[in-house]
Amino acid sequence: MKYRVETRKYFEKFADEKIMGMTPKEHLNRKLAAAGHEYSREADNVFYNDMFYLDSYILEKGPGSASEMMEEIHTGLQFHDAINAVRLEVNSALVNEGVRLLSIEDSYIDVNIRIGRGTIIYPNTYISGVCEIGSNCVLGPDSIIEDSVIGDNCEVVKSVVRGSELGDECKIGPFAHIRPDNILGNRVKVGAFAEVKKSTIKDKTVIPHLAYVGDSHVGKNCNISCGVITANYDGKVKSKTIIGDNAFIGCNTTLIAPVEVEKNTYIAAGSTITDNVVEGSLAIARSRQTNKDGWIEKTNRKRTEKP
Repeated sequence: MKYRVETRKYFEKFADEKIMGMTPKEHLNRKLAAAGHEYSREADNVFYNDMFYLDSYILEKGPGSASEMMEEIHTGLQFHDAINAVRLEVNSALVNEGVRLLSIEDSYIDVNIRIGRGTIIYPNTYISGVCEIGSNCVLGPDSIIEDSVIGDNCEVVKSVVRGSELGDECKIGPFAHIRPDNILGNRVKVGAFAEVKKSTIKDKTVIPHLAYVGDSHVGKNCNISCGVITANYDGKVKSKTIIGDNAFIGCNTTLIAPVEVEKNTYIAAGSTITDNVVEGSLAIARSRQTNKDGWIEKTNRKRTEKP
């Protein structure tokens, strides 16, 4: 018996998009196989563009009738159900391999994602693309990881990691954004509301919070304090910032690229750095403070309490 599944505009619109790591066609093939049907591979090329017109190559081999198959894959809602079925299948397999999903229903993990034993995945975590995740990590909740390599014993909490490589024992988040093309060493911390883009960051460097590091090479054991910004773009060209080992960058420092901060240096809080900082020095680049005595009374600006 041959089955016909009508082509719908809903499916055509998303024909080339991947959900849970598979195209709609791949989801339906997997769903049909679970129901006891197989396909003639010779017909795949013939009906590739009209992917939901399956009647010439679906061969009955087990349970299921034509009407039942039509009900399973005839509408967008039933396609959604098929996706959920695959998601539960993927998540269940991960649990059996030693991954600790706190909610099988609320974790969204593509097929063929490699995750080490002992890793804990909190609800509302999305792992997609080509990812390899180590053992004993903590991922989520509310995190997105795409096309990335994450080492052992890492944490990614309420954050986004895309197209990057993390070493062992890294701590990301909460609310951090690891944009593409980063390489982070071991025991690197990128904390709350920090953003890293197209940078290399060596072992034990910390970016605790509220900072932006872009197009940079940062050495090991550095401290990038709150409010630090690498000003890498002048409106036309993106330039590189180099920070050596053991550097301490004080709060609210702006590093105007291209610039190099050599190893074993300090930069005072509130500085705007435009020249290279040589090894062993303290850089201070800010205006002198001026206090004007009696200014409040002279200008009649004393604040009063609101009623």
